[in-house]
Amino acid sequence: MFREIVVVEGIHDQQKLQSIFPDIECLLTNGSEISEATLRLIARANETRGVILFLDPDHPGRRILNRILETVPRVKVAFLRKENAISKSGRKVGVEHAAEADIRSALSSLFEMSPAGAPMMTMADATALGLANRDHSAQLRKRACEALNLPPCNGKTFVRYANMFRIPLAKIVEVIS
Repeated sequence: MFREIVVVEGIHDQQKLQSIFPDIECLLTNGSEISEATLRLIARANETRGVILFLDPDHPGRRILNRILETVPRVKVAFLRKENAISKSGRKVGVEHAAEADIRSALSSLFEMSPAGAPMMTMADATALGLANRDHSAQLRKRACEALNLPPCNGKTFVRYANMFRIPLAKIVEVIS
């Protein structure tokens, strides 16, 4: 099913994915202290087969994502919503705790990273659409993030994600209308 290698944080994430997709191949970051050797391995995998980053929807997961993107800029990224990745005890967050349907949805809604170019969305666009600097912006942004399968974020980060993932302005207008 997947030509790419899926990058996850830990062994339990890998086991969860393999229970759903028996033939999936994963690389593990082994937590947030990702080594230079692991970064080189991810870069090599990306050159040969491509990689999908599927990291936990928490602060350490975002930190790992940013660290990998500094080294390997052309990758695909799958996002889980945090509320869909909380353990039964409510104390942990991670891919391993997500339901099969949420994992399938995240892996079918990939974002492809591309080199920086001219921005497709500006902060002025976000403000004009009500996604930033308005009383209702947080609620509208939350709705947009859910529809676009992006992690929750503030207005400035929303603009960055929209440009980073090359989400057309027309698509953003469509999901908030």
